[in-house]
Amino acid sequence: MIFFRPSLRLLALLPALCAGLSASYLDTVRYNELVDTLQAAGTPVPTGAGVTVTQVEASLTADDLTYLPDTANPAFAGVTFNDQTGGGQVSHHATNVGLSLYGSGAMAPDLAAVDVYSASDWINSGWSSGTPPTEPNPLQNHSWVTWLQNANASLRLDHAAVRDGFLPIAGLYNADFGDQTRPSDIPDTYGSIYNGITVGRSDGGHRAGTTAFDGSGRVKPEIVAPDNFTSFAAPKVTAAAALLIDAAGADPAAAEPLTLKAVLLAAADKSPFPTWDQTSTRPIDETYGAGQLDVYEAYFIQNAGPQSPGSTLPDRGWSRQSLGANGSHQYNIAVPAGFGLRNLSVLLTWQREVSRRLFGYSPTLADMALSLAPTGGSPLHTSDSPVDNLEHLWRDADAALLPGSYSLTVSTDHSVDYALAWRGELFQTYALWQESAFASSPPADRERTADPDGDGLVNLLEQAFGGDPETVDSSIRPEMQVSEVDGSRFLEINFRRPGYDNGLNYTVETTDQLTGTWSSLEADVQLVATAPDGDGFYRHTYRRTAPVTARSQGFLRVRIIENSP
Repeated sequence: MIFFRPSLRLLALLPALCAGLSASYLDTVRYNELVDTLQAAGTPVPTGAGVTVTQVEASLTADDLTYLPDTANPAFAGVTFNDQTGGGQVSHHATNVGLSLYGSGAMAPDLAAVDVYSASDWINSGWSSGTPPTEPNPLQNHSWVTWLQNANASLRLDHAAVRDGFLPIAGLYNADFGDQTRPSDIPDTYGSIYNGITVGRSDGGHRAGTTAFDGSGRVKPEIVAPDNFTSFAAPKVTAAAALLIDAAGADPAAAEPLTLKAVLLAAADKSPFPTWDQTSTRPIDETYGAGQLDVYEAYFIQNAGPQSPGSTLPDRGWSRQSLGANGSHQYNIAVPAGFGLRNLSVLLTWQREVSRRLFGYSPTLADMALSLAPTGGSPLHTSDSPVDNLEHLWRDADAALLPGSYSLTVSTDHSVDYALAWRGELFQTYALWQESAFASSPPADRERTADPDGDGLVNLLEQAFGGDPETVDSSIRPEMQVSEVDGSRFLEINFRRPGYDNGLNYTVETTDQLTGTWSSLEADVQLVATAPDGDGFYRHTYRRTAPVTARSQGFLRVRIIENSP
């Protein structure tokens, strides 16, 4: 991260080292898993196509001219660069930021254009005094910081973010860089913004804690991403936002800054952080924020579409609403019989309103709250920070919701626009399924290996393939077929599998001889298609890689094993 210190009207700079992580981060943030899932379903992968972004860079030299990405880098082919400051020279820092944001190996490789500014020019052009210029791009990336030790810059950025409708994303300072005796570990510019996202490192190696300027006591960062430097963690989040803007398609609300922020934070993964915690007045963790960037969950939260107050929520989704003073909205959560709901993440966020006055800027922040309760009962979980502009509920497997109906309530003291995003994981064990699957069978016929309907599928397989253990239904059985691809014929098997975790492990295996060794290696058998099949199930099709010939034989099977509790 570049440190940017004001000196009169000029800003002195300390250069930072540049060394991003390898492309393995695409696995860590579940981008590769998203690509595989979408391709298997025949769905186009969003690439940030058509999205434009502002990239602000602190110069690596005292003349304030070394701030441009290397536009000749082949990884940037197809990207249009606009040097908005003018006269810029190549910066290895800016180039590394670009590689994480819009490089050919990044999550937004088809970004249309990048407006690049020197941070010195930027901060002195209406962003710390006067009126900020209009921002035409939907995203800003700030991989630099400074301590102005006042609210001037953050007020103006928040004002412009609402005025122009963009989402600023800013990295925090690395923990081991620069002056360690600052009055706040959190830089005011731009670590203290309300109407954006601040980013830390997944290894926790960033300045973390609470803000001291422009609203003290707020927890930062909001999210973390994998990298050795916050400079290159931040553009990974910006790239994810660009991907979501592309994925929003024709729905403008899905690409609004509030929606993007709520979706990215609701999706954040807490599993890498065993110490992650929150309180009723501190909605996110003091080091890791809402968690680690998870592009897979973010895509499917957004893709699930908007919901309205009063509706029963699906397992993922979002809502973009307006709420009057002292008002509330209620959403319903139904956990069906035979299931539990775990890893429930609900994120509420809203903008700070900043008005331009004759002698400066005046901020107003609504005080919102978020609560979860059994329908008609007392709250189980509340998030009500007196200072933050986000609220968050997180319930892991140890706090899973049991079957029943619940109410999710959003409330406010002032009129406000808000975005709500959520995800939850319906899960099933054999014991939960057993409680709802049988109506008349005696206890002995409810065991895993029993077959009360006599259709040849024991109860565990009825659960696995979505059957009724008391009704014969041959349609749930796995099916074999031979398909022709590019002139060759291949043996395939397809079967039903739920989109939720049912406590079972499905393994497709193949062999040339029934008495031989069965293999599940991708070199021998591959998943080629996944399609919805009703009732929360999907039909998975696997194919042997060896073609069928007149003299060959091959076999496929699905092995079902119950996971250990």
